[in-house]
Amino acid sequence: MLRFLDGVLQAHRLPPTPVRAASPLGRRKVEPRLCLSQPRGLPPLVSVKKFTPRFLLSRPLLWSLGLSLVSLLTSCSYDDIPIGSTSLNSRYTEEQPALSGNGRFLAFVSNRNGNHQLLLYDLEQQQFVRISGLNRPETIAENPSLSYTGRYLTYITTDQGRPVIDLYDRATQQSQTLTPIYRGWVRNPSISPDGRYVVFETTIHGQWDIEVLDRGPNIELDIPNGAPP
Repeated sequence: MLRFLDGVLQAHRLPPTPVRAASPLGRRKVEPRLCLSQPRGLPPLVSVKKFTPRFLLSRPLLWSLGLSLVSLLTSCSYDDIPIGSTSLNSRYTEEQPALSGNGRFLAFVSNRNGNHQLLLYDLEQQQFVRISGLNRPETIAENPSLSYTGRYLTYITTDQGRPVIDLYDRATQQSQTLTPIYRGWVRNPSISPDGRYVVFETTIHGQWDIEVLDRGPNIELDIPNGAPP
């Protein structure tokens, strides 16, 4: 330490601080500490503490709970119902079933694949039957009815916003409208087993009544082979 005494610069040495020798067994590392002084007029320093988020520690628990929930939902889903091109049911709505007279073919309305369509299923072969030209774009087919062998198929569709009755012939793969200029509303058609008569409900008289349409004696009847007409 330096100080002035009577104009004379004198130097004094501070006595040395005794240092204790650390034993080899009790030796420990001393880390340097940094002291920061806070200038006046500034807010106090904020110490930042390091921490570990708790949700990281519980991630395995969350995974186990998620897998348990997925397995529970899978067991309660409709995966046990056979789904595919040869399956009768699907994850979509199937409704309005109609059975042919011989019990082989089944017609129904389905919403599978996101489309409202009329389908024909062969119960003997366990597969769908192609009915080309029946389901048309921007039209709705519903309320099907089948003849004895399933050759003739009647159903309700729309024509310029009004319901009409159409008949589909599987032998010719063509459909025709049975009520093209009908003035009343129609619903729930049902064809006779031989395919000649079609009965349905109508409002032609201002209320819901029942009418029978005769397709005529010159049509090819849908009868079993060898059976009298």
